[in-house]
This record gives sequence, structure tokens and C-alpha cells, in this order.
Amino acid sequence: MIEKMKKYTFVLYHLEYPDFLSKLQELGMVHIIRSTDEKSPALIQNRELLDEYSQALKFLQKIEDKDAKQITSLPTKALLNQIKNAREEKDNLLRKQEALRKQIKDIEPWGHFEYELVRNLRNNGVGVQFYHCLKNHFNPDWKKDYVIREIAERSGILYFVLLHQGEAPALEADRFSFHHSTLFELEKELDELGNRIQAIEDYFNGIVNVASEVFQKEIQRLTGEYAYEDASLQGIKEADNHLKVIGGWIPVSKEAKLIEFIKEQQLIHFSEDAKAEDDPPISLKNNWFNRLFEPITKMYMLPKYNDFDLTPFMAPFFMLFFGFCNADIAYGIVLILLTIVLRAKIKDPATKAMMTLVMFFGISSIIMGWVMGSMLGYDLKAIPSLGEKILVQNNDQIFNLALLLGVIQILFGISIATIKKIRQSGPMHGLSEFGTFLFISAISVLGAQQLGTDISAVQPYLKYPIWVGLALIMLFNQPGRNPLINIASGLWLLYNIVTGFFGDILSYIRLFALGVSSAILGFVVNSIGAQMSGIPIIGPVIFIIFMLFGHSLNLALGALSGFVHPLRLTFVEFFKNAAFEGPGMEYKPFSKHSKVKE
Repeated sequence: MIEKMKKYTFVLYHLEYPDFLSKLQELGMVHIIRSTDEKSPALIQNRELLDEYSQALKFLQKIEDKDAKQITSLPTKALLNQIKNAREEKDNLLRKQEALRKQIKDIEPWGHFEYELVRNLRNNGVGVQFYHCLKNHFNPDWKKDYVIREIAERSGILYFVLLHQGEAPALEADRFSFHHSTLFELEKELDELGNRIQAIEDYFNGIVNVASEVFQKEIQRLTGEYAYEDASLQGIKEADNHLKVIGGWIPVSKEAKLIEFIKEQQLIHFSEDAKAEDDPPISLKNNWFNRLFEPITKMYMLPKYNDFDLTPFMAPFFMLFFGFCNADIAYGIVLILLTIVLRAKIKDPATKAMMTLVMFFGISSIIMGWVMGSMLGYDLKAIPSLGEKILVQNNDQIFNLALLLGVIQILFGISIATIKKIRQSGPMHGLSEFGTFLFISAISVLGAQQLGTDISAVQPYLKYPIWVGLALIMLFNQPGRNPLINIASGLWLLYNIVTGFFGDILSYIRLFALGVSSAILGFVVNSIGAQMSGIPIIGPVIFIIFMLFGHSLNLALGALSGFVHPLRLTFVEFFKNAAFEGPGMEYKPFSKHSKVKE
């Protein structure tokens, strides 16, 4: 749910303002109301430093060899500059190394020789020309007519030397020009560059632990300073700059500590309940299970203050849809075991929570795998003792189940929209949404008849919700307006409702397609693996390798589709029918650990 907010406005003497901000930052509960986006020189400089330290820390975190621990007495900024200079030097050396390798590759076919020898020959009247051409372009008659020595052949290119006196003959080949350095000199220079690069890498490996620790502390300190400097700019000057007025938001659940702080500091303040038009920040408060799904909600956007937090409503559906797309008992067990191992190794709380979410996805896969009768690509319905216990017996039933889940989620979304309209604007404004609920419910039951469901018991009564729903849609789509205008606009609204519903419900067919395709791929892997097991001697080994690879790939594809498609169904179909309103501003309390605004 969305936490209730209180708005506090503080009036301070300008000389007391800095001390007040420091203590408010220590409290770490108030979301400062922004009055300006102005950036002071100190703020800009602080941000640049933060970027530099963050980039350096990201670079250090990529270093794998972190066993060595070198001690440094350098100040933090000097250490940053030293690492920055070392990185720049390494980049320059790597560019030189690449250029040297290219030069060596060019002259390597000619081998090691001294350029002085060529100069001596030319000084004694013997011309020396170096050529290269495609081997099939080399004319054998050249060897008869001239003094030619073949040196080497590389990738179909022939390298040769022509010795002559007087003017050089014209050959249909490319003349080669040497660099100033010999191959030996270039190789020696390349070795020296490699040693210098290795020395820099050794320095990074030795300093990485100390530097990472120092930079993390410095980033934390700079982040606090940035938040303080930014907050100091949000105060509005009053009474010829003698007073500073600053406002903030705080969740009602934390208000008691703020009141205690106000009494201790004897602050002049005003408070009021948050209003939707003031656009208060959003803080979500859910139980431990629904809290796992909050990152998914935030991937889309936070709701407005007067809207509903849809996280608790979409969480069971999202979990169920993942299991539908990845319906296999064995795959679910693998996901659970994998997350248990990863949770034991991971220290970051957010990543641990994500692993817990994946564990629930694994549980859902096990449940839906049993419902559909699939385990490691094998059909459990083929086992006599289990076949009758499987709830879904064929693909037609899987198809119908996907549509049923779609109808349930869409109607659930419409019911949420109805309640929200009633809460925000009164009962009259919720009648149109309620009419939509009745109309969609009735035509869904009629549609179930086309899929083979017996609706004879309720069919005589379906006309009542249809007509009542149509009347509510036509007459109350905008209460207080001329009924004739409402009827005219109601026709357009009805068109959108019908076409929108059928468009939405068709999206849920993908659940059927993904669930069936995952089972088919598992079956194909098993079939190919069984054929490979018949290979003499090495057959069992190939069978195990192929089964591991094939099912791992199928699990990865199923997990990807099992996350992406429910994400689409949630954001497009469910949120739309629930009349979701956003984006809301995230609650970010002013503290020493405040995140720097991008």
C-alpha cells in the first residue's frame, strides 16, 4: 500500500539554518520539497568528484585478482589521481602495444636482419628491392630473368627480394617499405611495453582492496555533502533574507520521531495532511511477500499518491504466470536449489531479495508443472498411476485455462478501477466502471460456451447483467452531464471496451503458447538424447552432456519468457484495466546516505 504522508514547513532564522539542516540530515527521515533545481559551484564540483570516484570504484571492482593487499599513506584525492594516471598510462601503452604488434606482423615474414647490410649492398652498387604479391600472381620467369630470392609465404602472399645493378626492373608486385626499427628492435620494445603494462596491473592488484575501501567511504562522505548542499539551496528566503522557509514530507508512521526532534530543537513549524494535488512522494509499505514484487512495480513507475499500490494485487498473478510459462516440476526444483546456493553466497540485501523472488517462481513452476503433468520434458499423464491425478489433461484445457486466467485478471483490474473511482469521486462516478464489470463478466460467460463449457444453468439470466451494464455505461460515463451527450459518448466508450477486451484477452493466449512450447522443447531434447545414448561406448557420456545442455537452455529460455511476458501482461493489460495512474515521485529522505540525483 501507499504510506500516508504529512507535510511539514519549517521557519528558521538564517543563521540557524545550517545547523538545522545538519541535524535534519542526521535524523534522515524528511523528504525535502524542492524549490529550485539551481546548481551551485560547490554542488557541481562535488558531483564531478562523485563521478570520478564512482568510475574509479567500478574499474577496481572489475579486477579479479584481489588477494594482495598493499598499504598506502596517500591522501584519498592523491590516490584517485594516481590510479587515474595509471589507467591513462596503461591505455596509452595498450594502444602502442597494438600498433607495435601490427608493425611486427607486417615485417615478421622478412625475418631478422640488420638494415646496415642492405645499406652496405646499395653503397657497393647492388640494388635491393623488397616485394610481395599473391602467390598465384608471381611470374616464374622472373627467377630466370632476375636475381630473386623467395623469403617467406604467409596466407597465400609471397615475400621475395630482388637484387639488381643499375635501374630496378619493373615487376607487377607491391614494393615493401620497412619501418625505421628492425624486427628485433620492435620485439624488444614490445616486451618492454608488456613489462610496463604488467607492472601497472600488479599495482592495481595490490592496491584494489585498500583503494576500494577508501573510495567507498569517500563516496559516502561526498554523497552526504552533496545532499546537504542541495538541501541548503531549497530554503526560500523571507523577511529580507533574515528567515529561511523549507518544507518536507514524512510518512505518518515515522512522524513521532520528527515531532520529538521538533520539540528538542524548539522549531517553528506548520504541518498538514498530504493532498494529492501537492504531489507527495510515494513510499510503498507491504508485507514481506508483496515487498519482493516492489522492484517490478518500480520498473514501470510508482503510482500517484491518490492511486492504489497494485503490487499486492499483481504479485499472485505474476507468480502464477511465470509458472504457467515454465511449467515443469524439475525446472522448478532446479530454480529453488540454484537460488538457495546463490543466497548463501550473496551479501547484498536487494540481490538476496531477488533470489527469494526467483525461489517463489520455482515453487510456481513446480505447482504448474504438476497441474499440466510435465517433469523434465516427460509427460506424467503417460504414467498410469499418476495420469488421473493430473488436473489438465490436454492442450485444449491449457488453452482454456490461459483464457480463464486472463478474464479473471482483467475483471479484477476493472473491479479495482471501480473501487478507486468511488473512493476518489463518489459512488456515481463508479457506476460506469461497475457497468463495464457486469458487461464483460456476462460476455465472458457467453464466450465460455463457445469453448465447450455448459452454461445452461445461468444462460437465461445473462441478459440482465448485459442490459444493466450497457445502461450504466451509456448513462453514467460522466455523471452530471446531459444524458443525450452521455449516450453518444457511451457508444464510443462501448466500442473501446469491446475491442479493448478482446485485444487484451488474446494476449493471454501467449501463456498457452509459451507453456506448451517449453514442454515440446523438453520432449525434443529427451528424444535426441535418447538417440545419442545408443552410440557405442561414448553414448552415455554424450547423452548426459546433451541432456544437461539442452535442458539448461530450455530452462533459461523458459525463465526469460516466464518473466518478460507476465511483465507485459501486468504493465499493459492489468494496469490499464485497473486505471493505474502515474508516475509518482519516490520518497527519498534527506540523509547522509541520500542518492545523488542524476
